[in-house]
Amino acid sequence: MRIHARIEAAVLLLACLILCIGCGKKENDTPVINTEDEYIAATKALNARQKSIYIQHLSDKEENRQLRELNEERMQLAVKHAATSPTALADVTDNCVRIPREQVREVYNSLNPGMKRTHLGKSFKSYIDKKGILVGDPLPHFDGVGVDGKPFDWSVTDGKRILLIYEGWGYLKRDTHFWFKDLLSATDRDSLAVVAYVYAGSQAELQQRVKAFQLEPYLVISDLKGKEGPLDRKMGIHGIPTYYYTDSNGIVRRVMSGFQEELFTYYTGLSPEWGENWTE
Repeated sequence: MRIHARIEAAVLLLACLILCIGCGKKENDTPVINTEDEYIAATKALNARQKSIYIQHLSDKEENRQLRELNEERMQLAVKHAATSPTALADVTDNCVRIPREQVREVYNSLNPGMKRTHLGKSFKSYIDKKGILVGDPLPHFDGVGVDGKPFDWSVTDGKRILLIYEGWGYLKRDTHFWFKDLLSATDRDSLAVVAYVYAGSQAELQQRVKAFQLEPYLVISDLKGKEGPLDRKMGIHGIPTYYYTDSNGIVRRVMSGFQEELFTYYTGLSPEWGENWTE
């Protein structure tokens, strides 16, 4: 009986050792593989949802809303898995300009030293250290004057979403000017403030440019320092026009340069057809 008991005990101990080794292997190796596989599976599921949105024949407004929410979900999924999934890390890198600076910083801090030394890791670091206004930053209330020469009163934007159109008026096509005028007509002034920043070296030049580009309907502001003023560097301007779109707390949610109607509407939810379509 004692021999059988010892044999049973030895077998049980060996089984426990094998089980522990197996558990250790899963703990150290499997999560990385599973996380990558799970991320790819999750993105495939989101792609399937995107296809289903397209075939539902929704209104443009509703389709845009659902696609934008899906895109936000896609970005957060990539952020969550970036430290363990190479595919997720690449997706975050491709879209870091649409992700708040602090979230990008969290992703970078979660990377191991080897990943930080890669091209993707270095790109993250340069984005984090970039000077200028990025997604997630508060829109600065910089000093300037209006068409009437009085100091611009930023309090008129309190509690509203802000669309700051930073210069580039001479580069916009005639149809684009009309597009923004129609957008202005379709949106509620109590919930959205459209601010037009204008390069000008004097009050007379400001009035001249406002008249030339018919900017009277907008909230016009200029620092009267022309193109050589320091505001471009403070804002991080690399091309004009540049658009900053904020939530009602003044936090930047989108930064875009140039103008493509469909992309602008997709990222902001703003359209002359329906006005605003944004969920905070």
